[in-house]
Amino acid sequence: MANLTNIIGGQPYYDATAGNSKNKLLDFWKGDQAQYDLLKRTNGAISPAPNGVTSLVFTNLTTAASGWVIGDIVWVTAPTNNTTRSKGTIAAVPAATELTITMDASYTSTDTTGYQIDKYDPSTLYLIT
Repeated sequence: MANLTNIIGGQPYYDATAGNSKNKLLDFWKGDQAQYDLLKRTNGAISPAPNGVTSLVFTNLTTAASGWVIGDIVWVTAPTNNTTRSKGTIAAVPAATELTITMDASYTSTDTTGYQIDKYDPSTLYLIT
């Protein structure tokens, strides 16, 4: 059995791309389907379509009563390229159906509607009970 005394925040996992298991932590999340669904917001609209920008203002999102605050890490997915998630940080929450996101890298898309914004961390295993 591995020495777990130096691991904080999760269990190590092997990263096949980097070929290393050090400093790679896998966290666990447990909740019911309704709690899991609150980690995403859909139907986001943006105008005009973003072209090489780092600040995105989304409107018309599904309402999230709580849990979406400035500083949260989020992932943006456009409807026409729904397999690519781009990382950003919430910069403002002007209303229950709006988010302003500062992207980690400049963002371009041809879409103006149908965006998904989620907080599904790729280093977390989600267990739905």
